Amino acid sequence: MTYPDFIGELRSGAEYIVCHTSGSTGTPKEIRLPRQQVAASARRTLEFFGLSRRSHLHSCISPDFIGGKMMAVREEEVGCSLSWETPSNRPLDGYSGPKIDLLAVVPSQMIHILDLHDAGGLPPVGDIIIGGAPISPGLSRRIAASGLRAWETYGMTETASHIALRRVTFPASPFTALDGVEVSVTPDSRLNIRIKDWQELTTNDIAHISSPGRFEILGRADNVIITGGKKVHPETVEAVVESTLDAEVLVTSEPDEKWGQRVVLVIDDSRGAPVPRDTLEIISVLKKVLPPESVPKAIVFGPIPRTPNGKKKRK
Repeated sequence: MTYPDFIGELRSGAEYIVCHTSGSTGTPKEIRLPRQQVAASARRTLEFFGLSRRSHLHSCISPDFIGGKMMAVREEEVGCSLSWETPSNRPLDGYSGPKIDLLAVVPSQMIHILDLHDAGGLPPVGDIIIGGAPISPGLSRRIAASGLRAWETYGMTETASHIALRRVTFPASPFTALDGVEVSVTPDSRLNIRIKDWQELTTNDIAHISSPGRFEILGRADNVIITGGKKVHPETVEAVVESTLDAEVLVTSEPDEKWGQRVVLVIDDSRGAPVPRDTLEIISVLKKVLPPESVPKAIVFGPIPRTPNGKKKRK
């Protein structure tokens, strides 16, 4: 799908917007989102950033995904201008348009944004929203040091894009729910989302509510590893390991006769950056920063499988 195609669909008065989930935990599925709720989601973001019809939006994300679609919906709702580019890992190369008030990217694209910023070649940009996948600690550290106004998003296709935002800092701060969104946790610690005048849904994300409307994500319930009778949240372990090793990793598991499951660490060596190779030394270092049950029993090297929009694919 192209942006002109999708904008034409919006202007045709379509009652629903058809989207597909990311497929990070299984086969992508089709979802039909009510047009009025998609518009309400757009208005929440417009209000948060104080955008108006004089604003300019720019998307580096394909309209095949909800994050890309929502940039066009925001443009239609407020009557501002929108530009876009073919998604790549070199966003804004050659950009010559007006000052960008809201820029939408995924984490891998943010690396090039930072490179442009460091080289003095980044065009004027106000706020940057980063979605599609969690931001690694190393990238968070670099964004925070840059001084750019970058925001990590939390949401999903089912909620018509993000329902919460957090300014990228290092260490990370909690997410803050947008107006019209209430969050709570279930007895088994899963995040529950209530969106005004629409729906209430319980996610598979394990969360901690730090104060009303503010929360942290610890991992996914369906990713939990049970090893020796103890629970390990892969995403939490990944954040610690990535900060310690300065490498991108995936924490997964495999059956084990003694432990039931054993923790396996995949270190991504496919992106050209140097990675540590001494497995005994890696385990020795990780024993100092992880609880015993979270220390990997095996380490492998190789590319991390990903969905089309960059999320780590665990299944």
